[in-house]
Amino acid sequence: MLILALEASTTSAKTMLFDTETQEVTVRTRRFVIGGEDAAVREAEGIFVQLVQLGAEAAAGRSVDMVALSGTWHGLTVREPDLSPITGVQEWPYTGAQDLCADLRADQEFTRWFYERTGCMVNAIYPAFKLMLLARQGMDLTGGVVMDQNSYTFARLTGRRWTSYSQASGTGLLSTSSDDWDHEVIRRLGLDGIELPELHDGVDTAPLTAQAASMLGVAAGTPVVVPAPDGGLNQVGEDATEPGRMTFSMGTSGALRFAVGGPSLSPRMSTWAYRSPTGWLSGAAASGCTNCVDWAKGQLFGGAMTFDQLEPMLSARERDLPLFMPFLFGERCPGWQDQRRGGFLELHPRHSRADMYQSVLHGVTFSLLHCYRELTALNGEPERIILSGGVLSSPFWTQLTADVFGVEMEISALQHSSTVGAVKMGLRAAGVESAQPALTEARRSTITPDMARTRRYAAEFARYLEGYARTSPAEDASGGAA
Repeated sequence: MLILALEASTTSAKTMLFDTETQEVTVRTRRFVIGGEDAAVREAEGIFVQLVQLGAEAAAGRSVDMVALSGTWHGLTVREPDLSPITGVQEWPYTGAQDLCADLRADQEFTRWFYERTGCMVNAIYPAFKLMLLARQGMDLTGGVVMDQNSYTFARLTGRRWTSYSQASGTGLLSTSSDDWDHEVIRRLGLDGIELPELHDGVDTAPLTAQAASMLGVAAGTPVVVPAPDGGLNQVGEDATEPGRMTFSMGTSGALRFAVGGPSLSPRMSTWAYRSPTGWLSGAAASGCTNCVDWAKGQLFGGAMTFDQLEPMLSARERDLPLFMPFLFGERCPGWQDQRRGGFLELHPRHSRADMYQSVLHGVTFSLLHCYRELTALNGEPERIILSGGVLSSPFWTQLTADVFGVEMEISALQHSSTVGAVKMGLRAAGVESAQPALTEARRSTITPDMARTRRYAAEFARYLEGYARTSPAEDASGGAA
């Protein structure tokens, strides 16, 4: 059996072709060409065409039996019933609704009501508030078809306006207490009249249309699995769907996802409750991770310096560093203050560029430890933590992460785990065993903390928390952790 997975990440198109007979895995990636002044808003059809073109290259000369889809959570596009655009796709980094959300968070009763009904916080990242802003700006949303890029791709491939429960759980419009859209939330946000996708289980499929088949180079009628989010698929790809297992992704953004048995809601509203394609997740995410590191490298060293050249400048010895608050892209967990800003504190003339760069690594890691503390206070300690993402390209940063957290972590050698998760969902949809040898890590390496450094970093983390409290925006009615 041949499975073709198509993934539209924040920055790139990705394909994975997997053959169950030969166990051959072939991956292709290509950075998206995104026009316009704001990279957080893109044209859905343009992204679709680039993704399908890469898929056609991957499938050329092969007989594909199943197509699976992966994409981001939190995107929003409003379409006409024929899928022509009313808006572009406002992806997760788009924060146009931050002032609206700041005003809404001032009503603590509403904030808690929304959080408990949806598992999402009142924050500009969520499509619910992107829609609310459009309505307040005068857009008539009546009859508008609400989608994200992943659901749009599925509709273009199959002609069906479907999405999965997992994909929908990141909208702020899906109920935590039933398998349905929350119509009371929709009414209270003033969104009556919108058209939402039909909800489906993660293994449901629809046939590829003839038009899409000609674009993709795959036979018409080939089953296409309902779209699923990369964050949830990461859990599937890493075989971390059993309660008590945690995946820890440090990529463009950072995310900790704890598999749990049902919706897990924080009394402090500092975490989120979404669905994976196979169960529930209790999670926390930071908008600033390797994007902050990329920014620091570019600003401090320019394009000539490589990450490999920077690595020897980093040191685990005790040293005086400035404090970096990694909120260049606002804050998600634990405080949910999308108006929060990042930057350096306690910066002195004696600090070098290398000091500043290393402080960015520290600040990002402390921010994620802050999230981890909130998750473990709610759910207890995880049985296993599986670390993945760009952090693994830096041995220093990988060890720093284990030292700061003070826990042993498994290192994922699985490349493209969310795309692997999409392939596994395709296998499940076909009734085929998903634990294929080529998609399974027999034995992961581990990274063990140096407890002497862990104790030292605990003092630095306390300094970080003091800086976090000191730089809080005036608006702080969210109930999030401080």
